[in-house]
Amino acid sequence: MNKKSLVGILVGLMMATSAVYFVETSEELFEEQDMVKGPFFLIVAIAYIPVAYWMIKNPDSQIPYVVTIMGTVGIIILYAATRTDMAAAFGMEAGKIGHLGMVSKVLQFGVIIGSVLALIQTKKSMWIESKMRK
Repeated sequence: MNKKSLVGILVGLMMATSAVYFVETSEELFEEQDMVKGPFFLIVAIAYIPVAYWMIKNPDSQIPYVVTIMGTVGIIILYAATRTDMAAAFGMEAGKIGHLGMVSKVLQFGVIIGSVLALIQTKKSMWIESKMRK
């Protein structure tokens, strides 16, 4: 798969993930009136957008892929921690695994895989370019 197609699919997955988090934000803020989870989900939803734009504008930079991998893995770890007994460390009870949570995690695993593949392609093309210059 060429790099443009991969970045396009990756950005699409990121926008879908962002959309799920916007829905989660509205549920938490307006239905549950949770002033901790709601703003957190809003920040996550918004954070994917500029990073996706960064990937489109700079597809040959490694940094947006690394930022995406690290941020997404961090969100997944936090999600897992808040679904176990470790939730007490965050001052909350262990939450249940909801439909939107599962959808977002599936999308996020796709984002991680796509970012890793794009990072590999970026490093390969950089290596090939350096060899061609010599």
